Amino acid sequence: METVVKLAIERMSEEIERLKQIVGEQQKRISELERNKSRNEVVEPETPKIEDELLNNEQVKSILKIGKNSLIRLVREGVLVAIRINERSVRFSRSAIMEYIRRKQGASTL
Repeated sequence: METVVKLAIERMSEEIERLKQIVGEQQKRISELERNKSRNEVVEPETPKIEDELLNNEQVKSILKIGKNSLIRLVREGVLVAIRINERSVRFSRSAIMEYIRRKQGASTL
């Protein structure tokens, strides 16, 4: 029985040594990866450019909380640029509308 226990202890000791060697190799690899990580720049992926949304008259009037005549006046004065789709349809760039709102807010704080 003692020999069985001794063999088991030897086998476990060998297994422990093997595992220590594996852990040591993994620690070296981790250190190497950390060094390389600090050397390399992290490159952010490019975000795809989202096309500007086109809004119709009703949407613009709703966003700006204005009526039809006020919208027509802003277009005539050149404050807002209307994009003519066909004879009867015009659209407005959402980014242009948001820029107009930012300009108005900046002017009101002065």
